[in-house]
Amino acid sequence: MVIIEVKGLEELEAKLLELADLSDPKKATNAVLVKAAKNAMEPVLQQVIATAPVGDKPRDARNPFHMRDTAKLVARRPTSGDYKSTFVSQTDVAIAVVSVKKSAVSLAQEFGTSKIAGKPFLRRALEQNKDQVISLFKTDFEDYLREFWGKVSRRRK
Repeated sequence: MVIIEVKGLEELEAKLLELADLSDPKKATNAVLVKAAKNAMEPVLQQVIATAPVGDKPRDARNPFHMRDTAKLVARRPTSGDYKSTFVSQTDVAIAVVSVKKSAVSLAQEFGTSKIAGKPFLRRALEQNKDQVISLFKTDFEDYLREFWGKVSRRRK
């Protein structure tokens, strides 16, 4: 599991707190952090779709989809259930997750079993795209923050 954490942004925190005073913090989080996180994780989703294993069985009523068909990207403010995870802390204000439908097959593929070695594709997609994810997040975060700040500033005048 790759977790990207940003620290040491006291000046930014002060601006965000000021912004929170001027607007609804949930709206600010959704308009800036969640949106930037979702856009930043798009390359990971695309790689998962491209590299997810495809079974050799044709799709039919018993086997209606392949793993890549279930790949999805979700970005949101964490829920109470998310905070139960060891990967989400109480101070996290936005998360973005790329996943496939949880099944015995997808778990075996990613982590292996006692009989077969894992062939991770989810973790590999994040590891191989982490620099791009960080770069996209920084750029999008700045753009969305300016855009939201502008909207809030215009409303206050």
